[in-house]
Amino acid sequence: MRKQFNIIALAAALIMPSIVHAFGESDYMAWFKANQSAQPQFVDGDVITYDKADLVRPFIPAEFQEEWIFKGMEMTIKDAGDLQNAKVYLEATAKNAGTATLASDGAIQNYAAGRPFDPAKFVPGSDSGWKMIWNWNYRWQNDGVNVGEVEWVWVRRGGDHNKHEIMKTSGGKYAQYYEGGGTFERVLRGPYKRYLMAHNAKHEATNYQVNGGKGFAKGTEFREYTGFNSPFDIAGTAFLILRYDDPRKADDSWAYIPSLRRVRRISVEVKSDSLLGTDHTLEDFYGFNGRPMEHDWEYVGSTNILVVAKSRNRETVYYGPNGWAVKDDYTMRQTDVVKQIPKSSAHPYSYKFIHVDRDTGESYYANAFDKAGELWKVWQLTKVWTEDPWVQLDGKGSPFAWKEKGQFSAPGTNFQLFQSINVIDLQNNRGTLVPCRGTEAPNQDLRRAKRVLDVNYLTEGR
Repeated sequence: MRKQFNIIALAAALIMPSIVHAFGESDYMAWFKANQSAQPQFVDGDVITYDKADLVRPFIPAEFQEEWIFKGMEMTIKDAGDLQNAKVYLEATAKNAGTATLASDGAIQNYAAGRPFDPAKFVPGSDSGWKMIWNWNYRWQNDGVNVGEVEWVWVRRGGDHNKHEIMKTSGGKYAQYYEGGGTFERVLRGPYKRYLMAHNAKHEATNYQVNGGKGFAKGTEFREYTGFNSPFDIAGTAFLILRYDDPRKADDSWAYIPSLRRVRRISVEVKSDSLLGTDHTLEDFYGFNGRPMEHDWEYVGSTNILVVAKSRNRETVYYGPNGWAVKDDYTMRQTDVVKQIPKSSAHPYSYKFIHVDRDTGESYYANAFDKAGELWKVWQLTKVWTEDPWVQLDGKGSPFAWKEKGQFSAPGTNFQLFQSINVIDLQNNRGTLVPCRGTEAPNQDLRRAKRVLDVNYLTEGR
């Protein structure tokens, strides 16, 4: 077994030099195929350092190995334990099993709540790509999430950030989270909120619809607010997306631009453009946050990869030569891989591969290729588990006195909250780190949500 493993590790390592120039789909698929037969040679509690890096190469996508594997690396292997979705979601899945179907154009039909399709039955070359993306779209998310402060940190390869203002903010409070190198060019900050209103397993009594699908929630799958309060030149900029329950109906999306002092509608194309100069787009949130019907979908197969599925840290800790790597516990998770192929020729990506946890439905990793089919961007998404003590709320909505306040959820939520969403533009030698501070998955209140998730709110107080 050791001999077989070393051959696989060597094959993965040989892929690496091509990344600098023209890493394409065939290179990714070479790693993918090698991963299918790779057997782990590490156990729970092992700390993988640079001299042992060949042990983990088969379980790290080849195009990302350069960022994770370096002298001074420290990857702790830690089993994440049981990450089952909440009981109410599992019950909805069982109750509605077999009822969801696909229309000829891939749109989902007859769906109520829970996981629409069984991923164990997915096979390449069938309609499994469409089934997988609808599973992704309707993964367990409780009522949605609130993030008090999303930080968008532009990091250029090389140099250091020791003198950057972020290392002094709040008396140096955040400095402990930014180890390693990398030149910090700009930092954006602001809140985020998402509220799910349709196909919510918690609302079985009202046909799985918030407020019975009436009023503010009528015809709505979710509403999402992304705001920015610093730096000064973009303070007040905000985006609001209304996703309709009808899978064929385009989103209603608005942006408030302070310099124009008005709200304007934004098009589909804008959601795939760079978000305020970062390396992210609105569509890249979560791994994919666009409308499934605007793309085609192919199921590639499953892989076992090392990911941060249940962080040991309250906040993401970055390190490494460029400050892009995440120092944390890594666990092996089975992920299903779907290939996203945009239908619009105006979309910047030719295709994108997204890795989704077989059990939780959350994404940990994605990559995107440019119009020439060359690797462009890679994403790492890290998670915290809502049932961990520092992520808890009591039944009255006030935090338990466990640890430093900041990340909370209702007990029994059984939900992987995103801790950070980090992207590296390998062609531009720049990354955008997005640690999410004050993340919570509360039981949402419709009245309070309406105050934020309404287009009229975008201009309030500005």
